[in-house]
Amino acid sequence: MYYKVIKNDEVVDVLNHILYIKYQEKHSLLLLCDITEAQAILSSDGKYGWHIEGLYNFPPDNDIYAIKEISKYEYDKLKR
Repeated sequence: MYYKVIKNDEVVDVLNHILYIKYQEKHSLLLLCDITEAQAILSSDGKYGWHIEGLYNFPPDNDIYAIKEISKYEYDKLKR
């Protein structure tokens, strides 16, 4: 499955899978976790977290992003 991440009607990232993360404040780290603990999803470059509706608050960035499933064709087109 492929997804695009949207904020303010603009595509900010495209993903070929979803990894859930949580923020560890003590060491300022993003940690992989399952959906029950998730605060965000990991960006395609692994440097950022995209907070989506329905997940716990994400201290580094509480802006809410939307994700939408897309086709491989659209993924390849947006990835360029």
